[in-house]
Amino acid sequence: MEMNKRITKILKEYYNIDAARIEQRTGGWSALAFFIEGRNRNYFLKVYSKRRSSIIQWIDAIDRYIPLVKWLNDKTELENHIVSPIFAMNESTKCEDERYVYLLSEFIEGETIAEATLCSNQINELARIIGLLHKSTSEVPSDLKELQAVDSFDIVYCHFLSSFIQHELNKEKDEVLEIIKPYSSILFEKIERMEYLSKNLKSRPLNYVLCHADAHNWNIMQGETLMLIDWECVKLAPQEQDLIMPILEPYAKQFLQEYKKHMEYTTPEIDAFEFYFLKRKLEDIWEWVIDLRFEGLVKSKDLTLKLLKKTLDECSQSDRFRFDLEKVFTS
Repeated sequence: MEMNKRITKILKEYYNIDAARIEQRTGGWSALAFFIEGRNRNYFLKVYSKRRSSIIQWIDAIDRYIPLVKWLNDKTELENHIVSPIFAMNESTKCEDERYVYLLSEFIEGETIAEATLCSNQINELARIIGLLHKSTSEVPSDLKELQAVDSFDIVYCHFLSSFIQHELNKEKDEVLEIIKPYSSILFEKIERMEYLSKNLKSRPLNYVLCHADAHNWNIMQGETLMLIDWECVKLAPQEQDLIMPILEPYAKQFLQEYKKHMEYTTPEIDAFEFYFLKRKLEDIWEWVIDLRFEGLVKSKDLTLKLLKKTLDECSQSDRFRFDLEKVFTS
């Protein structure tokens, strides 16, 4: 009830919206999510907590990526495939009170793909969206492009995870210790591999394009068209950043064939693919450790522990990654 009062006040003060109904929906790992019914229009509201230190990076990113998303929506063929953000009356991309930051957008009627499998048409549509996004890089106004983060292959999360395993893991006898301990040597091995890949990629002449950088099924919605949502991670990065997730799926070849209709892609960088594959695993592991040990849970404890164990298993079975990936491009 307290949250609803806060939201009601924020919507009226900053957007002149009278909320007829506020309904919490399933959110992601970074923010709470709410459906807002207005008088003549419905909205989607994301609410970020200032008290979670790991979320500050996503709050700080709002002023960087929201103007870009607005431009992409208004000026490119992505218009019907991304959510249109709504600026406050003072033209701010967000608003806030002492505890939360609020981000408003249009509401999309549809369902998140989530655990479902993309059908053939959806695979082609996703490939087109990613292709058009990458192709738009040269068209983005320089002032907007200069605001965007450029991937530096930073691996600070690896250093945090390594330090935790060495100095903090054994301090408390809990499920985190029980789950991670058997994988400690594997994690150190993968962190060492990431140090090599990071150093190697920093010195390579790579083709940087505008990447969503988080294009997985939980960020894809099927409405009247396929929609790519949650743009917090958008950055300038090699194409492999956005291709790593579809390239691991059984539909990889179909996706690539369709993608190449919209964006040139001739020489895959296997090191970059491996970097982004391990990055996703190790970042997730560290995020769930933070939730379980330090900041408090975003999802249920059972789900967080289950995902932690699953991702650790995937890390331990990743030695065939390069071999399997090369088959996608050579067979």
